[in-house]
Amino acid sequence: MAKSKFIQIESKNALLELLKEGREFERIYAVGRAFKDEKTREIFQLAGKNRVPVVKVSRKALQRRLRSSAAESIVGMMYSQNDWSLKELLDTIYKEGKQPFFLLLDDLKYTQNIAAIMRTAFAVGVNGIIINPQKKSIISDETIRISMGAAERVPLVEMKLFEALKILKENDIKTYAVHMEGGNYYEQDLKGPIAFVLGAEDVGISTGVLERVDGSVSIPMREGIGSLNVSSTAAVLVYEKLRQEVSDN
Repeated sequence: MAKSKFIQIESKNALLELLKEGREFERIYAVGRAFKDEKTREIFQLAGKNRVPVVKVSRKALQRRLRSSAAESIVGMMYSQNDWSLKELLDTIYKEGKQPFFLLLDDLKYTQNIAAIMRTAFAVGVNGIIINPQKKSIISDETIRISMGAAERVPLVEMKLFEALKILKENDIKTYAVHMEGGNYYEQDLKGPIAFVLGAEDVGISTGVLERVDGSVSIPMREGIGSLNVSSTAAVLVYEKLRQEVSDN
């Protein structure tokens, strides 16, 4: 995980969750006379425990730093190190005795959808998100804020999806594309090591990727509705897998 990116956490919820997890922050900026609500007090306590410097600044100085909201009274500065190779991630998963569970995002375009998928993925226990190499880091202030910190907590792999699918198959991990011509998702066996491929909001999954997966699944729709939002689709599928795993035990 050599690559790192400096990011600014402007959500108290995300900041709190990352501090609880013991993530390293360079510093935290807080308005000197900020109202000490319960979350702010807890952030200060965890910062002290984790030896994170808290710098008191004026509201005007803090507002000059803010990018998403002028209302925040506290901001955390940290380095993202969420950058894995697939081999490294698989080794870690197997070493921890876990079952590989991945989402592959085929050129999704909207940050809000990507962040929502990350949040659901972390909640369910997805242990890796794989995307094509990006010109700009997918881990940003915005994805951190919308995902409530999950963007930094779900392992992220950037590599060509063709290559990723090849490695997944070599590791006996089933790969399913979410496609309208696939079988009904609740009729498929989704137990065991698995990876779901989700397509771009406008064009869906590329033909090359469709040719390389083990199969396709679909979500039944009423007539007149072509598809769900991609983040909703991801939620339906990962929770169906969780339901099948639980009911099988």
